[in-house]
Amino acid sequence: MSVRNRFSGLLPTPDANRNLPARLLIYLSYVVACLAVLVPLYWMVATSLKTTGQIAAFPPHLIPPTPTLDAYWAGLATGPWLQWFINTAIVSLGATIMVLAVATPAAYSLARRSFPGVKPFYVMFIGILMIPPQILLIPMYVLFTRFGLVDSRVGLMIAYSAFFLGFSVFLLHSFFTNLPSNVEEAAQVGGVQEWKIFLKVVLPLAKPGIVTTGIFIFVFTWNEFLFALTFLQTDSLYTISVGLQEFQGLHGQVAYNEMFAMSTLATLPVVVLFVLFSETFIKGMAGLNLE
Repeated sequence: MSVRNRFSGLLPTPDANRNLPARLLIYLSYVVACLAVLVPLYWMVATSLKTTGQIAAFPPHLIPPTPTLDAYWAGLATGPWLQWFINTAIVSLGATIMVLAVATPAAYSLARRSFPGVKPFYVMFIGILMIPPQILLIPMYVLFTRFGLVDSRVGLMIAYSAFFLGFSVFLLHSFFTNLPSNVEEAAQVGGVQEWKIFLKVVLPLAKPGIVTTGIFIFVFTWNEFLFALTFLQTDSLYTISVGLQEFQGLHGQVAYNEMFAMSTLATLPVVVLFVLFSETFIKGMAGLNLE
């Protein structure tokens, strides 16, 4: 056997050579996209480990000459950051649970059941996505003021739930549409009650889609700023995003190393969440049909 025949499977084919420029362009776009995400994150972490003098140095230091955690300790001493972290976690988890509790059965009903008005209902949820949140801000503030929900974590959870409900129904509807129906049909033939089919058959199969939707909601609510700034007025109820804005005002001038240190701490929970659920998240995204 000749050397060429032995390694023929490893040699590029004419079609592969013809598509090489397109493949290189795709790989280059991947690299550019990764750099666009990773470079700002690296610069944020690197700046948080520098002193004020090192930040002002020119040319700038790509790697901190003498890494220090002083900016973290100084930043934590400027405000009730632990309380703000707890507030953000409570609001994000609460809003995520509230949205999933309503959106999951609603999306399942719209995707799997036929009843009068099913299409108008689905169009209504899609229509919610078309409304900019800034338009809803003032009417919701007036309404929440009448019900005493302003300046409370519960009020902010309800506001987030109302805003993200349409998005969640849209994602979960796409996932439920792609689920195989033979298991449900077999359970129906066996005389299993509808609610048991949903809880014991559908929900385990829909776990990747539900987790994916929950991660989207959690990340959005964790980083959200406008609603939190508008509805929260007491310092002890602030979320992380509002706390970072308040952080600049506390100093009178921006201490970039301290602000980036607090931004790094605020980013860590989201990164840890994605690392823990990355496999389920990818499965959920692969199961979505967003056509």
